[in-house]
Amino acid sequence: MKKIVGIILFLNLICVIYLVGNVDALKGIASGIIAGSKEQATALLHMSTRESNQYKKTVDGITEVLIPVDTVLQLPELPNGCEITSLTSILHFYGYPVSKTDMADNYLPKEPFIKKNNILYGADPYKAYAGNPREKSGFFSYAPPIVTAANSFFKHEKSNMTAVDMSGSSREEIMKQIDRGNPVVIWVTLDLSEPKLTYAWKFHDNGQHFSAPTNLHSVVLNGYVGDKVHVMDPLKGQVTYDAGVFFESYYALGSHAMMIKK
Repeated sequence: MKKIVGIILFLNLICVIYLVGNVDALKGIASGIIAGSKEQATALLHMSTRESNQYKKTVDGITEVLIPVDTVLQLPELPNGCEITSLTSILHFYGYPVSKTDMADNYLPKEPFIKKNNILYGADPYKAYAGNPREKSGFFSYAPPIVTAANSFFKHEKSNMTAVDMSGSSREEIMKQIDRGNPVVIWVTLDLSEPKLTYAWKFHDNGQHFSAPTNLHSVVLNGYVGDKVHVMDPLKGQVTYDAGVFFESYYALGSHAMMIKK
C-alpha cells in the first residue's frame, strides 16, 4: 500500500513540475523518492515552486512570457531619459510607485557638459549621466549610474532589494532572468541598427576622448513569444521585436544591461 501511495504522489509531482516547466527539479525529486528521502523530495519541490514563473505559459506548443511591467513613457518631461524611465517601470513592477522625474532629479548621478578652450567636456557614462535627462542637450549613461540610482533609492526606502549590473551578459543569461520572471533594462539603439558614433567629448576627470552613439536607447525586456521579444519602450510603450535583431543591437552597442534582485 505504501508503494502505491508513493507512486500516486510521484505522479502528482510530475504534473506539478510539468506545469512549471522545471525538468531539472523533476529529476531531483524522482531521485529523492527512489532513494526514499522524503525530505529531499519536499525541499526540491519547494525550490521548483520558488523558481517557477507565473507569467510563463505554453499554448499549442508555443511558450510565452509576458511580465506585466508598467508602461512608463519618458516624454514630455525627460526627452533624453530613457534609462531612468526604464528603471522607473521596473521599480513600479516591484511595488515602488516612484515617479520618473523623482528618480531623475534626486537619485540619478549627473554631470553637466562644459566647454573649455573650445573643447567639450562631459561625464564618463559609466560613472554618471552626461548632461540632464530633462534637457534636449542631455545624452545618456550606461548601466552603472542607473544601478547607483536604484540602490540609492532602495537605501532611502530602507529596502533589502538590490540593483545589479548585468553588462556583458549573454543572450542566454538574460533570457534566463526573463524565464525567472525578472524584467531587465537593456541598452540597444533606437532603430536596432548599427550604433552611430557621430558625437564626442572628453571626460571631466581624465580628459579621455569618448565617441558617443547618438542613436542609443534603453528599454525594458519583459518577455518573449516564439522568435519575438516583448519590450516596454519608453518612447513607444509595449512593443515586440525580432529577438535576433534585438540582441544583435544589444551586442553591437557593447552589451549593457541591469536588473533588480529581490
